This record gives sequence, structure tokens and C-alpha cells, in this order.
Amino acid sequence: MLDFPNAGNENFFLRQALEDCPIGVAVVNIDNNKRVFVNQALVDMLEAGSAAELLAGDFRKTFVNQDDITNLMRRIASGERLLKIESHRLALRGNRIWISIDSQPIQFEGQSALVNWHVDITERKRSHEELLAAQHELNSQIAELRDREERLESQVESLVALAEDQASMRAELQGLNHQKDKFFGIIAHDLRSPFNAMLGFSEMLSQGALTMEREKLAEYGASVHDAAKQSFELMDNLLEWARLQMDKDEVNIVDLDVCDAVKTNIEHLSTIAVEKGVALVCDADTPTHAHAHAHAHAHAHAHADVGMIDTILRNLIINAIKFTPVGGSVTVSAFQRDDGAYVQVKDTGAGVKEDQLADLLRIDCKTTTTGTCGEVGTGLGLPLCAELTDKQNGTFSLSNANEGGLIATLTLPH
Repeated sequence: MLDFPNAGNENFFLRQALEDCPIGVAVVNIDNNKRVFVNQALVDMLEAGSAAELLAGDFRKTFVNQDDITNLMRRIASGERLLKIESHRLALRGNRIWISIDSQPIQFEGQSALVNWHVDITERKRSHEELLAAQHELNSQIAELRDREERLESQVESLVALAEDQASMRAELQGLNHQKDKFFGIIAHDLRSPFNAMLGFSEMLSQGALTMEREKLAEYGASVHDAAKQSFELMDNLLEWARLQMDKDEVNIVDLDVCDAVKTNIEHLSTIAVEKGVALVCDADTPTHAHAHAHAHAHAHAHADVGMIDTILRNLIINAIKFTPVGGSVTVSAFQRDDGAYVQVKDTGAGVKEDQLADLLRIDCKTTTTGTCGEVGTGLGLPLCAELTDKQNGTFSLSNANEGGLIATLTLPH
């Protein structure tokens, strides 16, 4: 406690009260802004050796942030009363502390003064900062958890989609396997028939060649030839279809005169039609049903693959001849409309039941393939035509003609 021998009782008791105050006290002379009194609590708070040391020092140096002291001095000079002003301070021994200051004007030893109450809030500040840090850490963890949750949801969605894709692929694979099994069953049956015929007739020819009548030799020879031709046709279509499944056929799209392609194939196949007694008519430049194609144009051109078009036309024409009775006709038309180039192959056969049309284009469906004169078909021609057309971005369809017979329609982009 400070000793003031000349002080009056009032000053003595005021000093004593301020000295005994448990919080830090500093009395500042308003006229010169100098501290004239500090108590022991403030001495201890700022780690000074004594009150004299603290009074003699420059208290402004105890502020970590000099902007704080500038702001504090400005507010004191304006006569503003300080309430809970927090400042980061540097104690004289180097420790950093936080202090909250309140002020109150008083008369101290006959002079106008300001008493500043100092409360050490370091622990509170530390706790607050730790709380903020913990809150920040918690927010980071929550954000990370949300991020993980979103990633997890995304992964779950991906897994669900993958599972659905796998299920779809499994179902598609099972369907393809089923289709393959049926297909090979059909092929095995259709291959066995012509080979049995060739083996049977060739055996009879081998055994009776020296004694058999010439008419019988010719008959058996023709039967062997027909069986060989049937086997070759089946094998040719089968190899073509297999190449399509393996994507080995490169599509070479060129500007093709469809009418020329139709005429060329008709010339090549006219012998087959003549042998059966079927008229093979080329109507390339006008549609089969002119009234149904009011916007048709001559000189049909398409963007197509020459080899694929020849395969399609060959199969369609041979198929039409096969199912046309003797004395009937097969008409092949080629024409162009605004939406593409058209080819139609129409026969005068019996046609097909409406509910069986779609099955004719399925590779795994066994449909009746016996021609009007007993010709045996491969069952691959029409499905092959559909796949080759699709390869060229065209469309292929079958329909029954009103007056009887089947119409195969091929549409190609131009």
C-alpha cells in the first residue's frame, strides 16, 4: 500500500479502497493523461516489479495492437466513458494477456481524474477462442461428413445404376444366348436336310452309275445339284450374317444409282425366274403403286454400300421368285421421294399372315420356308436384309399387298 503522509482522510480512504480492490485499478489525470495511481492487482496483472515501475513506464507499450491505444486515447480525450473495452496487452515480462477496461470519472486528490478498472479476461478469451476453434473444427467435420454422405449417395446411385445395367445386360445376354441356341438348332436342322439329300442321291449315283437309266441319272444328278445349291445359299447367308455379328463388314458408303443396281441384279437372276416360269419385271424409275407415291421422283440415288445393296436385292428377288407360283410375277421397283430412295420387291404369291410378318425378320424364329415348287429356303435371307439395311441407316419392312402377295420395302438415305 502506498504511503501518503500529507493526504487528507478522504484521499487516504479512497486510495486504500482502490488499493484493496481485487481487480486492476489505474487512475489517470484527465488534464495531462498521465497515470497517477495503480494498485497492486494491476501491478501483478501487468507483471511489473512495483507500482512505481508501472507508473514510470510507458503504458502504451503494453498494447499489442497500437490501433487499440490510439482508439482508447481518442475516446478518453472525448470524455467518453469506457464500457467493456477489450484490448490485447503485453505484460512487462513478455506474457500476452487480454484485459477488459471500464472507466469512471472521479475527483482524485483534488484533480479531475478517470479511474480505469482492469479485468483479466485471458482465460475467458482463451476459452472463447478454443470454443471458436472447436466450432470451426466441428463445422469442418460436419462439412466433411456431408461431403462424404454426398459422395456415398453418388456411389450408391452409381452402384444402383451399375446393378441395373448388369441386370439389363444379363437379361440381354440370356436373351442372346437363347436366340443363339434356337438359331443354331435351326441351322443344324436346315444344314442336315440338303446334306442328307446329297449323300443319299450321290450314294445311289455311285452304286448304280453303270446300270442306271439315263433318265434316273439325270434326275438324281439334278437332285444333288439342288441340294448343293441350297447348302451353298444357306452357307453364304450364314457367313454374311456371322460377319455382321462380328462387325467385320466395313460399310463403304457411296453415291449409288439404285435403279442401276436393281437392273443389274434382275439381269443376273432372270435365268432363275425363267426356269420356274415366273415373270421378273423391272420397274426401276416408277413405284409399284404410283398413286401411293405422289411425290416420287425418277433416277433414285442413295448413300449406300454397293456390296450390301447387291446382297439385299439378290436375297429379296430370289425369295420372291421362290414364293411365287408358276405363271406369276415378281416386280422390282426403284424410285425416289423427299425422305429417301425406295426399293420395293412385290410378288404375286399367297402372302403371309399378318401376325407372322414380324417373325420373318427374326433370326431365331423358324418360319415356313418351302417355296411354291418345293424350294427350300434358308430362313436367313430376310433377317440378313434387315440387318444390312440397318447398317446403312436405312429401314426395312414387309407388308401384304391388297391383291395378294408380299411387298418388301427398303428405304435408304440420299
